[in-house]
Amino acid sequence: MNPRERFLLWMLAGIFAVQAGIFIQGFVYCSRAPEVCPEVGARYDKTFSAMVAGVMGLLAGSAIRKE
Repeated sequence: MNPRERFLLWMLAGIFAVQAGIFIQGFVYCSRAPEVCPEVGARYDKTFSAMVAGVMGLLAGSAIRKE
């Protein structure tokens, strides 16, 4: 595994960890004041999908062999 792929996999793991922390914090905060957080799930889904898609695209692009 080359350093670029390793970096991108660590970045993907970091995204999962940060998003899990944000989701837990948002869930706790919004459970206390639900009127403050409308549609937090939809926003979370869009952000998470965009971040993962970006890193996966970079990872797939780095896996292409250049001849």
